[in-house]
Amino acid sequence: MKNSEEEKVEIAKQQYEALHLKGELFINTNKEFIGYVSHINSKITGEQSFIITDKYVPLSAPLSERESVKEVTVLYRGSSFDSSLDAKLDWQYNNIFTAFQVINGGGAAAMPQLQSSATTLQQTLEAYPNAEFNRIRQKSPILYRWVMNAVRYEGYRW
Repeated sequence: MKNSEEEKVEIAKQQYEALHLKGELFINTNKEFIGYVSHINSKITGEQSFIITDKYVPLSAPLSERESVKEVTVLYRGSSFDSSLDAKLDWQYNNIFTAFQVINGGGAAAMPQLQSSATTLQQTLEAYPNAEFNRIRQKSPILYRWVMNAVRYEGYRW
């Protein structure tokens, strides 16, 4: 799928919507179908991610079904400023420490959310072996760069 930069922004904004398992995802005022929410992660690390596939096929489906998926988009929900547990996990255990690393010129340790996000992407790449993965840059440049580097280091295709 080739999306314009405006469409990619619209897709990335969907991370803040109330996405539900098996729900359909559209852009361009509900004119262009992107896919189905096939899996939702809400991990203790603070990671919230959504696996969007061109047809509803969960990660738990047999390989023969997962091989039929042709397009996948992984959306990572960014941090919010509300008083939810999700926001607390993001800020208390990830964002503050990541900010200190950036201010101090980086560091070797990646926060749990970054590691978890890389693992999610690696598992998704493996789960849908015939799919083309859409690159939608989202959340933060730090997360995007770290996840992409982790995937490249581990030798996964992207």
